[in-house]
Amino acid sequence: MQFRFRAQAALDLRTRLLHDAQRELARAEGDRDIAHMRLRQADAMCEAARVRAADAMRDGAGCTALQWYQSWIVRLDHECTSASATLALRETAVQRQIQACLEAQQRREALDRFREKARAGFDALEAAGERKLIDELATRRYSANRQSSEDEDSLNEDTRVASSQEYMWPLMQSDNQRAR
Repeated sequence: MQFRFRAQAALDLRTRLLHDAQRELARAEGDRDIAHMRLRQADAMCEAARVRAADAMRDGAGCTALQWYQSWIVRLDHECTSASATLALRETAVQRQIQACLEAQQRREALDRFREKARAGFDALEAAGERKLIDELATRRYSANRQSSEDEDSLNEDTRVASSQEYMWPLMQSDNQRAR
């Protein structure tokens, strides 16, 4: 008989849910990495804009150029703030997905442990059945050997009785002849 886990469909479902959660985690980590890269780029652009504005001030650029640099730096600062907020959201999403993966894994492991217990019980029943069969075969063999040995003993007894009678026969005849 082959082992069949009755809750296999539930185990398959939980395995699929775990794989889905892992895929979502990978996607969230990818989005977080992209947001982190955009934040680094925005920070680098902001720093480069500040350096250019400082160079323009040193070179004696006009008021409109300095105002343009200042507006440009403000816009880049907003992009940095936006990229930082996006990164924080992505980090939160990654943490949620990690938690979802852990929960899905715990649920699947619970069914795995249940399956292992069921498998151990099945194996124990199968081993008990096998031991019972072996015991039955041994009992039959013992009974057959005992019966054949009893048959042999009775045959030997009959042979001994017959042998003793054959041995005794000549003696009995001589006794009979003497008595006559």
